[in-house]
Amino acid sequence: MPKSASTKRDILDNLCQLIVNLDSIRAFRRVDQEVIREGFQIMGSKEFTDMWKSIKHDVEKIVYSPITEIKGLPTLMRLAAFLKLLLSLTSIFMVLVLAANLRPPEKLPIPLPMIFRGWIAFMIAITLSLTSMIALMTVDYTIRRKIIKYEEGHSEKFSAGRQRIKYVIEKLVEKLAEGIKQSGEDPQKYKMILFFKYKGLKVIKEHRGRIFKRRYPLYEVICSS
Repeated sequence: MPKSASTKRDILDNLCQLIVNLDSIRAFRRVDQEVIREGFQIMGSKEFTDMWKSIKHDVEKIVYSPITEIKGLPTLMRLAAFLKLLLSLTSIFMVLVLAANLRPPEKLPIPLPMIFRGWIAFMIAITLSLTSMIALMTVDYTIRRKIIKYEEGHSEKFSAGRQRIKYVIEKLVEKLAEGIKQSGEDPQKYKMILFFKYKGLKVIKEHRGRIFKRRYPLYEVICSS
C-alpha cells in the first residue's frame, strides 16, 4: 500500500466501498459495474486485477438479469428516480418558504417573491414534501420486495456466482483489516452497512427499518481484527 497517510486512508475507504458494492450485487441491488471495476483498478496491483477478472462475468449476470426479467421493475426504477428529483425540489421549496417566513425580508441574502410567504405557502410546502417522501418510500419498498421475491425464486441460478463474489469480498476484508492494523487506524472509522455477514467482520448493530420493517436485517459491521 502507498506510504503517505492520506493515500492509505483513501485506499482503506476504497476497500470499504468495494465491499459494500459487491455485497449489494449479491443482494441483487443495481450497482454500476464500471464503478466496481475502477475500484479494483485504483488498487494498482495484479492481485486486485485478478480478483475483478474472477467475478466480472458474475457481476454482469446478476446486475442485468433482474432488470430484464422482473415485470414492471424498469418502470418502477424510473419512477423512483423521478421521485428523488421531486423530493430534492420540494425540499428546496420548503427551505425557501421557511426562510421567507422566519426571517425579516431585509436580512435575506436575496429577495423572495410573495409566493413564499404566508401559511398557505407553508402548508403547500409541507404537503408536497411529505407526499414526495411517502411516495418515494413506497416505490422503494415495492422495488425491494420485487427484488427479494426474485432472489428467493432464483437463488440456485446465481448461487455459484454469488459464492465467488463472497470469496472475493472476504479477501477484500482481509486486505482492509491488514491496512487498518498497519496504519494504526480505529476500525470504528470504517463502519459498513451490509446485506450479509462475512468472515472477518463483526456485527455491531442490526437494522430492520423504522417505518417499513425489513424481512431481512441490514448489518452494521467493522473489521473484527
